[in-house]
Amino acid sequence: MYSPRIAPEQVRMLYLLKRAYAGMGVRKPMTRIVKEALDEYLPKISAEMQSMGNEVAPE
Repeated sequence: MYSPRIAPEQVRMLYLLKRAYAGMGVRKPMTRIVKEALDEYLPKISAEMQSMGNEVAPE
């Protein structure tokens, strides 16, 4: 199974975001923060690729 590597500074930022949410009384695991980031990023980059003539589609 594929295990992506996350740069230490990105892990730290995720941890800080998790702590910021906790400070607001919101329980949000780092995995959910990553999922939300990917949910926003992937459609955006896919649209950009399509506008350049490259089709991005699931296999």
